[in-house]
Amino acid sequence: MPILVILPIFLIILAGWMFKKFKIAADDWTGVLNKFVYYVSLPAIIAVSLWDIDFLNPDYLRTLFHSFLIIILFSLAVFIFLSFLKINRDKKAAIFLTATTGNTVYMGFPLVELSYGKISYLSGALIGTIYLIVPILISIFVIRFWHSKEHKLSKELYEFFKNPLVISVFFGVVLGLLRPEYAFFSALKKSLSMLGATASPAALFALGGFLYGKFLKKNLGLLALSSFLKTFGFALFIIALNLFLFKIPNLKIFVLQSVMPVAVTTFIISEKFKLDSDLVANSILVSTILSFVIVPFIVFIFS
Repeated sequence: MPILVILPIFLIILAGWMFKKFKIAADDWTGVLNKFVYYVSLPAIIAVSLWDIDFLNPDYLRTLFHSFLIIILFSLAVFIFLSFLKINRDKKAAIFLTATTGNTVYMGFPLVELSYGKISYLSGALIGTIYLIVPILISIFVIRFWHSKEHKLSKELYEFFKNPLVISVFFGVVLGLLRPEYAFFSALKKSLSMLGATASPAALFALGGFLYGKFLKKNLGLLALSSFLKTFGFALFIIALNLFLFKIPNLKIFVLQSVMPVAVTTFIISEKFKLDSDLVANSILVSTILSFVIVPFIVFIFS
């Protein structure tokens, strides 16, 4: 049942909230956990996810191509839409981040297998990996674009390429292409996998502590917008592409991954770049609640 995949997310958020409520967690816990996730565990899981992809397999390449094309077109559409909104740039960046980046790894992978069987798992994993990594990279560039007063290309590129998440992408792609089989690299991969496994629990726990006393107090309109774009807008965009521009193979998997709730890693990024963290945190929670309804609906429609 989809609820069994979604429920652990709420339990970890609740644990962080309870620790903060009963003053077990100090005020600086959130910042420490966020830095650990941003600089250590999130780069690790990105690198390992790319390391596992066989970039030379033609079938994989077709799936990767469609994944790249879809997420880039959707990101462009969201960017253009937000550019016309008369809100400050921090909120624009926060909405862009939450609208494009979904929880496609920790929720998407198991839900694809649960809904469509093991035969669909690999396609779901490839699509989910691209749906997570590409929006993060685009969001970092968009955040810097909307944050910076002076847009000097050389400086923007330097700041972009020294980002730990960007570095981990290049590291993972190189290892995915080379696919080294020496004992050292096996040990390295296992170490990165262990570190990467801590990303979601640590971020969810930090999110719970952050949400204590802040849930749904302001920006309800923007919260509704970001939640709608993530849980409904992306799926409708993919269906429109399939109807009017080009046929998408494995459409049901692309759509299921598109309705995954806002990725918890967006909260870490919003804290790092000093965006509207309240808006991002509440978007994660609201979109996750909505997933209890939208995920079974999508599975039913495409059955």
